[in-house]
Amino acid sequence: MDYKHLQKQVDFLLENASPNIQYRVKKEILKEACDSIEMLELQEKILTLPKVKKAFACQRENGFFGSVLHGVYFDGFDSTVNLLKRNGVEITNPCMVKARVALTNWQNYERDHFYKAGNAMDEHGRGGFRAIWAEQLVELGADESLPQIQEQISNALNAFLGALQYSTPDDFSKKATFRGQRCRYYIKGSTFPAANHISILEKTLSWRSPENLEMVRKSYWHCKEIMKDYHDGFIYINCGHFVGPFNYNWNASKERISICSFDDYPIDFAWSMRGLSTASISYPIFDDGNPCLAESLADMITDENLIDNIGEEQLRHFKNYSSLEPSWRKKKSVACDIYFPLLLALCKLLRA
Repeated sequence: MDYKHLQKQVDFLLENASPNIQYRVKKEILKEACDSIEMLELQEKILTLPKVKKAFACQRENGFFGSVLHGVYFDGFDSTVNLLKRNGVEITNPCMVKARVALTNWQNYERDHFYKAGNAMDEHGRGGFRAIWAEQLVELGADESLPQIQEQISNALNAFLGALQYSTPDDFSKKATFRGQRCRYYIKGSTFPAANHISILEKTLSWRSPENLEMVRKSYWHCKEIMKDYHDGFIYINCGHFVGPFNYNWNASKERISICSFDDYPIDFAWSMRGLSTASISYPIFDDGNPCLAESLADMITDENLIDNIGEEQLRHFKNYSSLEPSWRKKKSVACDIYFPLLLALCKLLRA
């Protein structure tokens, strides 16, 4: 990667992007202090952005964002927190602090529409409703000693420890079909890590004794070996009906990717870009990323025809689920929205 070109893209964003992107470029790429006058002024501008104002408007009197824990923007607590953090709102903001306190002291969770299905997953140690609850507390900077968080850390460690006894997917799951698609369901009492288990461990530190780290890493690579040729679809929990956990993509592709890679799955482009622009703090445990990702991102960033090569459906989904710019009336705004997640992810990889 030509670092002069990288600096050129940084300069382009600082000159043309909206305050939320400018703030995150300065904070996460240039490592500027958040308490400088310029950064405080940008934070004030962020709070006036339409999506940010709408998100704060959906906050209830008790501090809860929206009406459910897991849902879409402005109704789901998790997606609304994600939106605010990706827009550069700090967790020290009074509204974010109020949301953390509300979630910590939450009592009426059984009324949540996701509770019933999520609770079935929790009962089997799969981390459903309570895993989302714990992860949102972590996202808002809650103390890891909270029982909601420690419970999920314990479940995650147990999932990794239990997986060491298996040799094939048949040891912990059985083949089935669901709506005409191949799938599997977990054998009752079996333990095997999924994405939610990995996520809570990567975002927390309190569990990281040398013994735990060694066990988790050993188990992770053991699971990779077990699942390297797995093609039976999602693994569900069978509780009279199928309930799906947050499966981890154990055998993800390690090839170079491009904008064209998403032509057949346009919504995946939006989710992928949203993932690249995450504002979550993570402490990686495994060095198992796509070795071609940095080159792929560099290729896209240096492609002068990048925007023109993105399909209409990809752009539509991106705008709905992943955009940070308040308006796309100018082509430069679209470019800022597209280039920022690519640049942010590449800078993180180059620093790793």
